[in-house]
Amino acid sequence: MAPQIVLMTGSSSGIGLVMAQRLARDPDHRFIVIATVIAMSEKNDLEAAVKDDIEKTVFIKELDITNDEHITEVVEDVISSHGRIDVLINIAGIALPAIAERVSREKIDKIFNVNVIGTIRLTQAVLPHMKEQQSGKIITFSSITGKIGFPYSEFYCASKFALEGFFESLAGGLRAFKIRVCLIEPTQVESALWDWILHQMESLANDQTLSEIDRRQNRITHARSKEGTRMPADDVVGAVITRCLDVDEPVLRHLLAPGETCDVLQKTLADLTGEAGISAFGF
Repeated sequence: MAPQIVLMTGSSSGIGLVMAQRLARDPDHRFIVIATVIAMSEKNDLEAAVKDDIEKTVFIKELDITNDEHITEVVEDVISSHGRIDVLINIAGIALPAIAERVSREKIDKIFNVNVIGTIRLTQAVLPHMKEQQSGKIITFSSITGKIGFPYSEFYCASKFALEGFFESLAGGLRAFKIRVCLIEPTQVESALWDWILHQMESLANDQTLSEIDRRQNRITHARSKEGTRMPADDVVGAVITRCLDVDEPVLRHLLAPGETCDVLQKTLADLTGEAGISAFGF
């Protein structure tokens, strides 16, 4: 059987880098990976991780998902070079711990352009090809924060809620084309991004220009986040391979979290008033 052609974003670090490496080195050689980075200056870690597989089972390309022309060029190049796209994996994203009223329009635009609009535009570019071949998988990284809101991460949560709404809506219409949509919803993941988020939380907790209430609540948030269980990126990637890539007809949602987190989430989502979610933070 011919290898599946996988186009993926966010390959320069974290989950994306591990995903590119795992798929490129699949023992059964089931995948050819087009691993994209926002700029070629960001490819060093990825290149080192897959150096023996470059131009064999993995091809590194530059892709800025906030640039429509760039999206079109990359998708057309993949189709021209490999004949098809079997799997799209949307991983690229940025976070923004902050005080809501202090976030500039520029930062709001950036997080939505990357996390939402860019992801949607790339999916739009791939869809005609998948519909024509009447097969495909679209795997998008959301988050547990796409299910419940977290104070001081309002814009990140909003971007993930938007992804959940778009891809859940998209999934129903694509089943007749034999295209499956998967939403990956991990809790905290061991990565440089999560370390940066913790640092930003700590900075907010110590920012003397904030009210004592905001500082206190950020101290609580930081302490809980620091003590919380983190999933290794390799475990997240393994779950995606097992649940989505190894399965012909995967389900839509894939929550990757410890049991206690799942229990809190279930209780929160079952409360139609929304008060369970607010009280869970214990402020």
